[in-house]
Amino acid sequence: MGNIAIDRRHPDYFAVNVMNTIDGGGGSARLFLNLREEKGYTYGVYSSFTALKYPGPWSAGGDVRTEVTEGAMTEFLKELNRIRDEKVGADELEEQKRSIVASFALSLESPAQLLNYAITRKIYNLPDDYWDTYPAKIMAVTADDVQRVARQYVNPQTQQVVVVGDAKKIKSVLEKFGHVEVYDADGKPQPGTN
Repeated sequence: MGNIAIDRRHPDYFAVNVMNTIDGGGGSARLFLNLREEKGYTYGVYSSFTALKYPGPWSAGGDVRTEVTEGAMTEFLKELNRIRDEKVGADELEEQKRSIVASFALSLESPAQLLNYAITRKIYNLPDDYWDTYPAKIMAVTADDVQRVARQYVNPQTQQVVVVGDAKKIKSVLEKFGHVEVYDADGKPQPGTN
């Protein structure tokens, strides 16, 4: 599930990065802790965002068993609404920001990653000191910033949701969450289902 978010030069990039890390950026993120660790619905569930020259998607997803489709959808929406409706706690915010900065610091040991940073700076015409100031900009993100960008870029009411599975078993379950259109494996709409 997801929607279009921001481009790479957008001033909200740092806040969206932190928000995404909190919600679904890894094994200590909310989606993972809820759907995998607490509920056991999936082996892995994550969110990500792609910010390139043009606005790219923020998305969340994972593989779940057919019989837990309804529970998984409920928990996905719960976490998406939670990041929008509740301010992230100080400890969780600090932990996730430090995780981003630590990962960045480790990446500086890789010559290929250093080259990638130089290319990114050039492609998007970022300031010369962009990577020097990156950790400080991440650490400056506040709980208010996280909630603001979540409300702006994570909208469960307008997100597109794609579910792959046996339509006979999951269509009626998914209809509880909104309008459902069914397509075959070749991407052709199925008559009478759209």
